[in-house]
Amino acid sequence: MPNVTLRIFRGDRNGGNTADHEIPLTPGMVVLDALHYVQKHQAPDLAVRWNCKAGKCGSCSAEVNGRPRLTCKTRMDSLPHDKPITILPMKSFPVIKDLVTDVSWNYKVNKKIPGFKPRPGTEWKMLQEDIDRVQEFRKCIECFLCQNVCHVLREHD
Repeated sequence: MPNVTLRIFRGDRNGGNTADHEIPLTPGMVVLDALHYVQKHQAPDLAVRWNCKAGKCGSCSAEVNGRPRLTCKTRMDSLPHDKPITILPMKSFPVIKDLVTDVSWNYKVNKKIPGFKPRPGTEWKMLQEDIDRVQEFRKCIECFLCQNVCHVLREHD
């Protein structure tokens, strides 16, 4: 298999730069596998957040070649190999270190949202279509990629 160059952000809240890492491609490799290769063989201090490696938890969110992606689901063979593959932290959130961002704001805001309580003495009915619409939000895996691309939240270059 050929080699590919990863251009990975290295830094913290005060700034940083990208560093290039050449790695061998293996069949079935995803971007998270590539980052783990860099951690194991070239930069053991590379900070990367991940948990399930199955697209269920949202922890591994990053920008891959300028697009919001789950690194555990982004296949290396779907990316061009003729130039470096750029991996950056999500831009809408403060960087803690390298690819790890501070998403705690989401949890603080979520705690402030009051639960729904129907008025006392009234019968509350919801249409099934309204229930279905609300249930869509339960599918959220808290990757926060939607906020990363939100033009209201994001500072564009």
